Amino acid sequence: MSQFASAVYPVPNRFINLGKEPAGQPGTVAAATFTFPMTTFKPVDKVTYLEDNAWRNAMAELYNMIQGVQIADISMGGPVFLDGIGYVLTDILGDYWQAVNGTQGSKTSLSGTTAIGATSIVVANAGGISTNTIISIDTLGSTLEEVRKVLSVTGSAPGTLTLNSALYQGHASAGTVIAYTVVNSFVHNWSLLNAGLGAGGWTASQPPTYTYTDFTGVPAVTGARNYAYTCFSEVTISGEATGLVMWDAKATALASQIAPSTPVTQLSTVQPQASWRSTVAIAGSGTGNTADWKLTLTRKISPKFDNNGQADPFAIPRGAFGAAMSWTFDPASDEAEYLYYRNNTQPTAQIVAANGLSGAAAGTLTITGQVNAMDTSELDDSKDVFGYANTAKLVANTTNAGPSGGFSPVQVQIVNQVTNY
Repeated sequence: MSQFASAVYPVPNRFINLGKEPAGQPGTVAAATFTFPMTTFKPVDKVTYLEDNAWRNAMAELYNMIQGVQIADISMGGPVFLDGIGYVLTDILGDYWQAVNGTQGSKTSLSGTTAIGATSIVVANAGGISTNTIISIDTLGSTLEEVRKVLSVTGSAPGTLTLNSALYQGHASAGTVIAYTVVNSFVHNWSLLNAGLGAGGWTASQPPTYTYTDFTGVPAVTGARNYAYTCFSEVTISGEATGLVMWDAKATALASQIAPSTPVTQLSTVQPQASWRSTVAIAGSGTGNTADWKLTLTRKISPKFDNNGQADPFAIPRGAFGAAMSWTFDPASDEAEYLYYRNNTQPTAQIVAANGLSGAAAGTLTITGQVNAMDTSELDDSKDVFGYANTAKLVANTTNAGPSGGFSPVQVQIVNQVTNY
């Protein structure tokens, strides 16, 4: 008698949600707030099984398999969406500050100091500020600046403003607060977190963590599995002139658990973007011959397993951070790219990937490495004309550093319509 499958689950129906875990509570499953379109999401739950090979007066080799510790490795990626990639940068870099492109309205100041994690602020005068007003907090154009949406206003002079999310930095009394009557876009900046909690991290110098929910339909009841405490160990963002701007990453997370409820999509209208719109500048000069570019961010990840009654790691600390860039220059008009390497020039390099749209849909990704130590430069004779393939290690410097100070080898900026990450 023939048998047939009781159900099948088409791959195109898959979707990936993410949610930011509460500050100070890594591994706490977060409710999803965003659906991240991807072309690759490959999770592998890794359980360490312990073999019992003790002698028993018999010629057998294996007598028991005992379950040991567990963890998950995830590979993911796809086209760069200028809203979604910000979550990835927050996870691997951690230091974060903002700005607004728009029309300024009323200006006021903070009445008293504001602590990290505050969900409301008190201002000297709340005139001109109402529910859903976008405000900037602290010195414009500095690494102190944060941007929030006002959820409610209580009182007037002084007035209490309830914010859409907690503040990531402490702010001194009398700090500037500006309300915006028109918001064109939001500017987000990331660099290496060297101290403090950064963008809602869980302890000193540890960036925030996220829960990724993988809906396939296969798991029982809810059709999805959660991967909490996700920490990226490698992120690459690349642009090949003939394709889309792309990203891929490797991450470590807690071993998956079936999601308690069936997730739903929370998609935005942001589109991927063509790489040919990217521009590359080295040593302040534009290079029109960059056939492809790549930024690679790496982070040491060291799960800590302990004798504490749980198979999951007690912590997944983030360690030393590194960054690198690479380019293919095709065609080569002279030896300029080679001489950066040969003379150890260590120039500044900047990549600007704009989506080419206008108005509220306009967005850009800007990558800046202040000190690029070119460590290879190879003459490429594989095509009809000569070119160069260069790689560089990004050297930590103070120019690329953010609110936490210290050093950072890179700074990444995104302009989009997300209020804050």
